Amino acid sequence: MSSNIFKRFKSAEESLDEDESVTPVYIPKAKRAKLEALKAKKSQIASRLSAHKQQSAPTTTTNTTTTASTTTTATTNNTNNSKPSIQTKKPTGKKFQFDWDVEEEDTASGFVPLIEMDEEIDDPLFSGQELTHWTNKKLEEMTDRDWRIFKEDYNITTKGKNIPNPLRYWNEGSINDKLVSIISQLGYEEPTSVQRASIPLALKKRDVVGVAETGSGKTLAFLIPVLNYILSIDENYLKYEKISNEPVGLILAPTRELALQITKEAEKFCKKLGYQVLPIIGGHHYQDTINKIDQTGVHLIVATPGRLVDSIERKIVDLSKCYCLVMDEADRMIDMGFEKDLNKVLDKLPTEKQLSLTIDGRIFHLEKRSTMMFTATISPTVEKLTKKYLIDPGYLYIGGAGEALDNISQLFEFLSSATTEATKFNKLIKIIRSHWRVTENPLIIIFANFKHVCDSLSQELSSNDINNVVIHGSKSQDMREQAITNFRNHESEVLIATDVAARGIDIPNVTLVINYQMVKKFDEYIHRIGRTGRAGNLGESFTFISDQDTEIFTPLKKFLKKGGKRLPDWLYKHQSQTVQE
Repeated sequence: MSSNIFKRFKSAEESLDEDESVTPVYIPKAKRAKLEALKAKKSQIASRLSAHKQQSAPTTTTNTTTTASTTTTATTNNTNNSKPSIQTKKPTGKKFQFDWDVEEEDTASGFVPLIEMDEEIDDPLFSGQELTHWTNKKLEEMTDRDWRIFKEDYNITTKGKNIPNPLRYWNEGSINDKLVSIISQLGYEEPTSVQRASIPLALKKRDVVGVAETGSGKTLAFLIPVLNYILSIDENYLKYEKISNEPVGLILAPTRELALQITKEAEKFCKKLGYQVLPIIGGHHYQDTINKIDQTGVHLIVATPGRLVDSIERKIVDLSKCYCLVMDEADRMIDMGFEKDLNKVLDKLPTEKQLSLTIDGRIFHLEKRSTMMFTATISPTVEKLTKKYLIDPGYLYIGGAGEALDNISQLFEFLSSATTEATKFNKLIKIIRSHWRVTENPLIIIFANFKHVCDSLSQELSSNDINNVVIHGSKSQDMREQAITNFRNHESEVLIATDVAARGIDIPNVTLVINYQMVKKFDEYIHRIGRTGRAGNLGESFTFISDQDTEIFTPLKKFLKKGGKRLPDWLYKHQSQTVQE
């Protein structure tokens, strides 16, 4: 059958060109300009294609002749039959009808790019978008996209309504100028992630729940808002009307050691501001506290719950004007049995009603009490505490709080039930000596579950010429403070402790944590190993574990898997019905 019986279909453009009855359509001036530019662009492309074909013509003489012959035949057929036909070409020198002719049929040979990459792209999707990083922008130039990138850079996640943007630099927030100056003098160059997230929210006088891993800078994250609040209080009240034993700010901590660490940090600021900070903890005589208050008064109290309740009942302090509260390591306070004491303290604090019915609202510039709560982990206990005492809090999550800590190498040794205490102790000696050989300025903390185990370890290590210090609940406060001082100053490179000190030791250069006995509550494992790898440093932990610790296997397995850590063989093989593999 002849190929000229087929009609070639016309394109839509050809049909429109032949149709003279098309109704004219008005095109706005702005659109006409774009159409003219598009037309010119098409014309340039067509010219380039034409020039390229002319350059390629001499190399295809034979094929051109054949094509011309074929075209003549097709023209004759069109004349005789008055019907258009599809032009066909006879293959020249081809073995098969479907052979590929590179020179004639290569569609890429005349390729001309439609878009010049060096030209400006006029795309409405990118209009108004700037690719400048947030570090090169002023605060007022920050876009929503910039703030999203900023939060990703610092691993900040928030939950709640109307959470303000994080703090980029100390001088960009609404922090009092006096505080900004002191921060600079003390050498705090940039805020940490938890400080960036929590300070702006607290300065808005919103309640805060901050969840961050240990060593993240939580202390400064609540001290700055507390001191900023005190600076905002009516100056005449502070100078002439304030009663000496009525603090205006309160910070609660679960242990004496942590309370002392917070006090030490607060004193750096308070000495320069003319405020008095007072620790109220066990081990200090009540009369010493009374004398200090009588001599200088008190603006800020840092206390443990039990000792503070005793001081309130003895009328040593009065919390009736304390509208600013911080609870550090709140879940730990509950775990240590301070829930009853905590409730007593909170009941002694002034209420919203007192602010609205008295002159206090104008003196303290508040509409409600300000509460901040910080913790390394969040739990049902913390949620319960939050719902009971906090009003519309903003939740701040920094990094993978509660996940395996990336900067801490976690090693384990599984001990069979036949392992003797002597064998275990010899392994401990080898670990300590091995760490000393490869580590510069080593500081090692050994955790045990019982006081008598700590004392026994101390004696055995001393007999092996390993200088050490011990802290636990039976040690006096003076002895505990001296032990920590010796450890911090490298006078003793090994500290042996029970969990009572796990959250109270803030020493940034601890290089190794050893769990001589595994914890009974898994959260404590996180707090223990969190003593190393602080302030951006790398750390290492080593844990002895046995069949007696099987109740910890499931949460440990989930913890390591969630953090992308390699599971030890004995833990990998452990079958648990509560973990979905």
